[in-house]
Amino acid sequence: MVQSTSMPSVDEKKRRRGQGRLIPAPFLFLGFTILGCDSSLEASSPKTCGENCSTDQDPTSPESPDGTESDSTENDSTENDGTENCSSSDPALFQMAQWPMPGSTGEDHSVQYRVDEEVTHDQITGLDWQRQLAPVSLTDEHAAEYCAELILGGHCDWRLPTRVEGVSLLDLQRKPPSFDPGAFSDIDGDLVLWSGNPERLFRLGIDGGLRVRSPTIAGPDRVRCVRGGGVPDSDGSRYELTPDLARDLGTGLTWTRATSKQTYADAASMCAGLQLDGGGFRVPSLKELHTLMFDSKPNGPWIDQSAFLSFPAAVSGHIPFWTSSLEAADPNSAWMLDFATGTAEATAATANFTLESTLHVLCVRSRP
Repeated sequence: MVQSTSMPSVDEKKRRRGQGRLIPAPFLFLGFTILGCDSSLEASSPKTCGENCSTDQDPTSPESPDGTESDSTENDSTENDGTENCSSSDPALFQMAQWPMPGSTGEDHSVQYRVDEEVTHDQITGLDWQRQLAPVSLTDEHAAEYCAELILGGHCDWRLPTRVEGVSLLDLQRKPPSFDPGAFSDIDGDLVLWSGNPERLFRLGIDGGLRVRSPTIAGPDRVRCVRGGGVPDSDGSRYELTPDLARDLGTGLTWTRATSKQTYADAASMCAGLQLDGGGFRVPSLKELHTLMFDSKPNGPWIDQSAFLSFPAAVSGHIPFWTSSLEAADPNSAWMLDFATGTAEATAATANFTLESTLHVLCVRSRP
């Protein structure tokens, strides 16, 4: 029997965020000015393009990518003043991957990027990235304003990247910095990522680690803005469920719904030996496991528990899971992802875990 589970719809997400914060334009700080699209729009609304901005299809508009019209009529493609909408710049709509995670089995890193002078286009995710980092380090508040007011490559719908979007850039086979230097020439420093909870701030390290900090200790960091990306279907469906498996409709990955506890080596053997639905399972990479995390949940575990009913509870404030990813700089150290804190770290960076530690495991199967 197949059933589906739903994440909050686009409308519901917007209601939860409330009315948003007005973004002033032009935005003036630190001696330079960035001209934005519309000085009166809220951060949670699709931005209105001026004559110098691209008018790409709004992913929340009634017209689908194949040119057919959907049943929804909520978002018109034009505003009352006759100008067209840019793609939505509300990061809350993009916290779930709607594309295959680069680096999953069958994805070729060598063809991932198309690089222009100002913009790097990811041909796997469909995201456009600011090629050069912002010229100065910024706090989270200023980082969000910087991206909201940025006009680059003819586009005005730039925003802070979400956690899963930032992680999609990692090439964990490279020794730090773990980013493609051909696609991004300046890759030093932690990247500011959007967080659905203002009490926990995301920083993506050049080694692939994800740090979650409180507003009281997080200082300015580097900023790289993003645009584009798909949003979930209007009905909010995320997973197609059977009693044992959950197929992610966005990434195409199929997950076991039950977890177990294993050492690093035993986890690989256990997943490979599973015969559910014809087998083919393995331990997920760090990047693949990130696609299950749900940023804006108020409390852990950061996962859709309607799909993963028996998900473990936190012990001493942590729910660490194994990944198959080894540190490029240390083959005796593996990456772990904590679903209670959102932190990604390697065993060599901790005093508590080794490859012989018994941690939680979910198994995954790639797209057909």
